[in-house]
This record gives sequence, structure tokens and C-alpha cells, in this order.
Amino acid sequence: MEPTEKKLKILYLITKSNFGGAQRYVYDLATETKKRGHDVVVGFGGDGTLAKKLTEAGVRTISIEGLWRDINILTDVKTFLRLLDCFASERPDIIHLNSSKMGGLGALAARLWNAWNWIFSFLGRGGHPARIIFTGHGWAFNEERTDLERFIIGSLHWLTIQLAHQTIAVSRKTREQVGALPFSWHKLTVIHNGVGTIATLPREEALSLILGEKKEAFLSGAPLGHSTPTGETLVIGTLAELHKNKGLSYAIEGMALLKKQTDLSATAQAGAKVIFLILGEGEERKRLEDQINKLGLEEHVFLAGNKENGVELLSAFDVFLLPSITEAFPYAILEAGKAGLPIVATAVGGIPEVIDDMESGILIQSKNPGEVARALSYLIKYPERRKELGGAIAKRIADRFNVETMVNETLALYTNT
Repeated sequence: MEPTEKKLKILYLITKSNFGGAQRYVYDLATETKKRGHDVVVGFGGDGTLAKKLTEAGVRTISIEGLWRDINILTDVKTFLRLLDCFASERPDIIHLNSSKMGGLGALAARLWNAWNWIFSFLGRGGHPARIIFTGHGWAFNEERTDLERFIIGSLHWLTIQLAHQTIAVSRKTREQVGALPFSWHKLTVIHNGVGTIATLPREEALSLILGEKKEAFLSGAPLGHSTPTGETLVIGTLAELHKNKGLSYAIEGMALLKKQTDLSATAQAGAKVIFLILGEGEERKRLEDQINKLGLEEHVFLAGNKENGVELLSAFDVFLLPSITEAFPYAILEAGKAGLPIVATAVGGIPEVIDDMESGILIQSKNPGEVARALSYLIKYPERRKELGGAIAKRIADRFNVETMVNETLALYTNT
């Protein structure tokens, strides 16, 4: 902590304790602000990977019973009261809310808590109001929903922004998407996500952990339309939940198109193949499995399931593919880029703020299997471009999207009244 920096009591709150992008964000902020001498506690629902990682890092945690994503009036009222009790026992200087549900419930509870504290302060009884910060990791109205659902969800997001003192938008695009709402623009601050050092395993070890007993079958056999100029298997990979928003069905269809392309010069090389490894789990697994089987891609596309510390396995990939339909500012892009992987990604959300097309990666349209196939064909055919693009994105992320900058800007927002 800097000599002039006030020690803060910071309470981070998030709905779920799995380890997606929002949880990674909370983990990074909590651990880094603790290192700087602040008093940090993290509250969440469940007892998932986030809880384990924070405990290992020496960060105190609170499990808040009844927190889950779905709406249940009775349960949510109980959760609201538990949040008030949490504020009373912790007495934080900063309440930093994450995820849509925690943002709404938490901001309302925090405003009520602050109102009580202003009364206590007026009566000379030592009230302690907190500064309320909300991070919008993405807006649920961007998902495929009816117009009525979008209106209701958008209204709830607007209310959360009004209740919070400041809202962090993780990309310029996410700010633009809500900035036009009444009385909102001045309450929105863009602070991009950032990553620190990425530690990866040796390639063969990573492939073994991903593929297990199927490693030999996937790394040998008939080529997928293309062979690489070097005669080696080219591994396309992604880290993504098996959710419709991630656009994985379009990537799989793109692999099928790649299989049909037999007229490119690279296919004259024999004995190599292209495979696509998907690390993640979710409700779309059965549908994606059926698609893989229908397209005859059983030996070319592999659903690996959830892998703990998936970032360590990035070394298994030659190319990183993120075919999302909607995103805010995905950690997966930052992690893959930091690891020096060439990236093919859809030009949605904040992704174009990280990747300059054909300079530090390849941007494609969403829901477009043909563009997936063309981008992968290009990187198969020109291996030297893979190296160039990987080097460019690694430098860009190290310079502009690092965790130190993210923490510095967030701490400044905490104290900038």
C-alpha cells in the first residue's frame, strides 16, 4: 500500500462460486487488493472453485445461503435480509457487486443499509455508509430473448446502475449498450479486464490431460480435409461453457466445412489432421454431441468437459477459437493471447477492442461457419502467420490489458467521490 493510500474494508459479492470470467475477475481483484494491504472479504453462493481458490490465497470468504441465478421471490427476500446482516457485521467501506442478480439485490440492500447509516450518523451514533460499485460483466438483454424479456431485464440493469454509485463497464461496447439509458452515462466507467502471468504445462502433458485414453486416436488417423504443411497435427482449441451464447455449434459446422475443402494446396501433404478441442461443460453438451456425430466428426472434435486450471492447458493448442454470439470482454481471449496463441474470434462485444483484424488476430462474423472455416484454412496454410499473430497479441495484452492496470484503476474508482 502506498503511504498516502487509505486502508479500505472491501466486500466483494458475486452470485455463484464456480470459476467463470466474472469469478476470475473477483479473484484477481480480491487477491491483488489484499496484497496491497486492504481488508478484503468475498461473499458468494455455493461452495465452488472460487471458494477453494480464495481460501488457498488467504482471502476470507462468506457463503451466502440461497444465492443462485434463477429468481425465487421467497428465497430472494431471505437473501436480501442476509445481505443486510452481512453489511451490518462487516461494515465495509466498499461494496463491490458482480453479476446481474447480485447487482440488483445487493445494490438495493446496500442503499437501504446506507440510509440507516446516514440516520445513525445524523444522530451521532457513528454511521458508516459504504460506496457501492457494480461491475457489468455483460448484459443479459443481449441474449436471445423476447422483446418483453429484454425490456424487463434492461429496466432492471438500469435500476442497478442508478442504485450503484459507479458501474464498471468491462469494455467500451458494454458501456455503449447501456449508456443511452436515462441518467446513466456519467455513472459508467470503462475498466478493461486484465491478466497477469500465465503458467502452462508442457504440450504433451496438456494433451494427455485433455484427451486421456483418446489421445492416440485424435492425434493420428485420417486428415480433416487439410493437412498441415509440416505434416503435424494442428490443434484448434477453446475454453468455453457449453452454452448457446458461445456459438460452438457454428464452430463445429465450420469444422465440417473444413473437412470438405480438399482443393487447397495444403491437402497435398499426407498424414496430418486438424482437431478441435473444447474445454468446458454446460447444458448444450447433448446437442453438440449429436451434431458432432451427425457430421461425422467424432475423431476431429472432442468435448473434454470441465478441466480445473484450464489455462494451464492452453499449451495444447496451436490456434485459439472463440466463436461467441455475444460477449462483454472475455478472459479467454486475454489468457490465450497472453499465452502467445494466434486467435480467431467473432467481432462481438469488446473483442475488437483487444484484437486488430489481421494484425493481432483474425476477426470473423458471428453465426458464420464459412468464416470459421476460411480463417482456420488461412492459419493452416500459412504457419508463419500463426507465429506473427501470436506474438502480436501477446505484446498487446502485456502492454494494455494487464492485471496491475485493472487493479490500479479500480482502486482509484473506489476513492474517487
